[in-house]
Amino acid sequence: GSSSSTTTTNKDYVINKPDDYVTIVYTSGSSGFPKGAILTENVFRSTFPIRNSSSFKEAVKFCYRPLAWITDRKATIAAFLDGGCTGFATGDMSQLMDELTLVSPTSFSAPPTFWTKIYSEYRLALSLTADSTNERILLEQFSKLIPRSCRVISIGGAMVHRNVLQFIRECFQHCQIVEAYGTTECGRITFNYQFLRTMLDFRLESVIEMGYTLDDKPYPRGELLVKTSQMFAGYINNPEETQAALTDDGYFRTGDIVEQRSIDHTKPDLHIIDRKKNFFKLSQGQFVSPEFLQGIFIQSPFVEQIYIHGDLLADSVAAVIVLNREYTQSFALEHHIDKIDTNNPAPQLCFAILRDLQAIGEKESLRKHEIPSRLVLDFEPFTPENGRLTSTMK
Repeated sequence: GSSSSTTTTNKDYVINKPDDYVTIVYTSGSSGFPKGAILTENVFRSTFPIRNSSSFKEAVKFCYRPLAWITDRKATIAAFLDGGCTGFATGDMSQLMDELTLVSPTSFSAPPTFWTKIYSEYRLALSLTADSTNERILLEQFSKLIPRSCRVISIGGAMVHRNVLQFIRECFQHCQIVEAYGTTECGRITFNYQFLRTMLDFRLESVIEMGYTLDDKPYPRGELLVKTSQMFAGYINNPEETQAALTDDGYFRTGDIVEQRSIDHTKPDLHIIDRKKNFFKLSQGQFVSPEFLQGIFIQSPFVEQIYIHGDLLADSVAAVIVLNREYTQSFALEHHIDKIDTNNPAPQLCFAILRDLQAIGEKESLRKHEIPSRLVLDFEPFTPENGRLTSTMK
């Protein structure tokens, strides 16, 4: 009896040394199978600087991404350390906006895909509005999607199209709009294009096969390699990927193609323009970045979601499009198309979509092979449940 009492009342506390492994966080899996990044005590603790809680307003966070990933894990812990609270989503993405309103966070972060979806919905609503003077009223309606309690909107995780960014700033004027950039393996790197104190050193490396070099004008472009004070200790049970991710002199290969818009090494003004792993080659040898093109063609009112595809046998890209049901049905009614069959779509509908994508491509100065010449149409959305999106909506 006494031994069991001792067992339940005495607790052995483990004192971690700075270099002890304390947690694993996973990559999103958007460029391959998720990898588990090992973080040490020193690195993980440094992501939560000592706080003076009296200087903070009430912190309310909304957690809708898996805690296996770093973004919402860090936000949840930071809210707790600030004396705040966190509301957790149910995981049903169709209820996300309702739950966001219910929790009413004081700050909110989301990847570009989230904001692009809102922007495309706005563009659709605008296209269905006959009176252009209603644009201001429409912006006011859309601004209510982000609760008034929210003081800061953070955009991160990938490149965001300039039109989407401009829309966010015009629509959500009650929030400060910030762009944050970091990786699971290195922590936060830039905030509004400037380095954070965690940055130790960086360099750009030319990616000649994609046409990005340090000699590009007006700005040097290449893959970003970094050293930070929050570097991971390697991928768990994956020495091959760990070795591939690091240079011989200890820099981490982010896989992000950036443009350096300032020669000042301390304030480099870095802008993400592409992903090294997200490209393919067409039959004429041209390299294509699908993520970049998807961010452009989402502007079409026909498009709810889009995936750009290409291979070595094709001389131009193809588009897999989840149609915007409301706009497509409106088009079908106007052009006397009785039934929308995505397996055998009406030629008139396909021609209209291709013509719209062509117009957008020309406006954005795209090359001919970057504009879709073939379509696959559907109404079923890309979701994490059907395996067409990661849990971070990439």
